[in-house]
Amino acid sequence: MQTVAHAVIAAAGLGSRLGLGRPKCLVEVAGKPILEYQFDLLAQVPDVRLVVGYMEHEVIDTAFQLRRDITIVRNPAFRTTTTQQSYWLGGLHIEEPCLYLDGDIIFERRTFQTFLSCAEANAPLIGITEAKTEQAVFVAAEPDPRTGFLAVTGFSRTDRSLWEWANIACLPAGLLKENGGDVFTRLSRHLPLRAQPVECFEVDTEADLELAKAYVTRLHGAGTQVAAA
Repeated sequence: MQTVAHAVIAAAGLGSRLGLGRPKCLVEVAGKPILEYQFDLLAQVPDVRLVVGYMEHEVIDTAFQLRRDITIVRNPAFRTTTTQQSYWLGGLHIEEPCLYLDGDIIFERRTFQTFLSCAEANAPLIGITEAKTEQAVFVAAEPDPRTGFLAVTGFSRTDRSLWEWANIACLPAGLLKENGGDVFTRLSRHLPLRAQPVECFEVDTEADLELAKAYVTRLHGAGTQVAAA
């Protein structure tokens, strides 16, 4: 059952690591911008907020072509702040659990919906995925017999593991802070945290983009839904 009424998509960044000179949320995978895949998955979430910065007018134009009822939130300091600042701005005045995700990720529909269904009112839920991207933030996770979930016990850019941080989380109000550094660093203060695996591909580099394209092509060939299929 749908338990999330609010979602914030962080799409303000420069996308410099990808090097295409455009926001990553507008990069096309199998003929559709990544943003379209995400809006499709969030069709049943009534309050969707898109945080914009770099090339904001192009992002806003595309966003409104895809969905008219979204809320646009500006991050004018996008060049000097982290994703947490965009999350914080997008989540202002939300007093209920909120879904936060980066605007450069392709998600498989079934595991995305399972993630949403696992969200609870006052318990943070962190998305993790099989480690595969070039610049992963690795996650240490182990089963928690008390909850039946995996529990995140640490984040690291150097200690390789089977899992990486999927840049998606359902968080209670007030957990994120203004100008608070990296999101995973902030989350580290609240460990251990419940974790739910999701099947997804984040697009940070050209190699990541090629993996995402191959992934979507493979899923379409197998008749599996990503989103906007």
